[in-house]
Amino acid sequence: MMQQDKIRKKRKLMDGLFYASFMIIPLTAFLVFYLYVNIDSFIMAFQQPNGKGDGLKFAGFENFVWVFKELKNPDPNNLSDNLKLAFINTFKSFGISLIMFPVGLLVSYFIYKKITGYKIFRIIFYLPTIVSGVVVSYFFIEFVGSDFFISFLTKLFKIPYAMKDPLVDSDYANKMVFLNMIWLGFPGSLIIWGGTFSRIPDSIIESAKLDGVNWVQEMFVIILPLVWPTFVLMITLQLANVFGATGAVFLLTQGASGTQTVSNWMYMQVLNTSNPLKSDNLYRTSAMAMMLTTVSCVIAVLVRKFLASKIEETTY
Repeated sequence: MMQQDKIRKKRKLMDGLFYASFMIIPLTAFLVFYLYVNIDSFIMAFQQPNGKGDGLKFAGFENFVWVFKELKNPDPNNLSDNLKLAFINTFKSFGISLIMFPVGLLVSYFIYKKITGYKIFRIIFYLPTIVSGVVVSYFFIEFVGSDFFISFLTKLFKIPYAMKDPLVDSDYANKMVFLNMIWLGFPGSLIIWGGTFSRIPDSIIESAKLDGVNWVQEMFVIILPLVWPTFVLMITLQLANVFGATGAVFLLTQGASGTQTVSNWMYMQVLNTSNPLKSDNLYRTSAMAMMLTTVSCVIAVLVRKFLASKIEETTY
């Protein structure tokens, strides 16, 4: 009996070690890349180089004050390092994503309803998710820089001068970046909405049709309340990531021609810091990141709480 107990305990121990081994990598990644990095960034927000190039000093709220001063008095001649412009572009891209949100919902609905030509639309919209974002951006750069597209753009907007490349033209570079963001971001929402729509029982839709419900009533009276939890989740994620769009800007323009965004600005500040003991960039960026994270989280929580209350209202 005692021998069996020992064997059972040893087996439990081996099982525990086996399952624990699967947790080592994700736990280490969490501790190093999330917990340590964020704590270190929090500490750096209150530090600055000591001026001697051999250490750091406590700076209090100086880095935070610098951020507010930079927002109030930006350099109008330096578009790549203009923090105020970066914030304006960030909120513009966020506004566009909010506008495209219901568009993605409607397009997903029509694909779900299998309207004429829905397979072609599905291929066009899903293409960026199949191909690497870097590859898609490269082809986008080649396309907008082609003579055909420049000629089309010149005629469409009646541009009075000879445009060489829309991505280096300060009047149109932002429009091209936003267009690329829409194309890259649109498929993601279609996939999520498509999966959500597919879980709606066909019996509900069929019953609605028997009652004479048209597609507008079906969409807004039946389907939208059923997918409202997904709607809340996607809005919350969008708000939480409002300051996180870096890829498109970095790949297309590196923030030049007035296309700088907040996240890309911070990335470039860190990238251009060769010696953290002699430059303030890293510490000012940490201060701004801390401010933005706090604001994003508060807004996301409040909006999610508000939208979640709407779920309860529709439920009861």
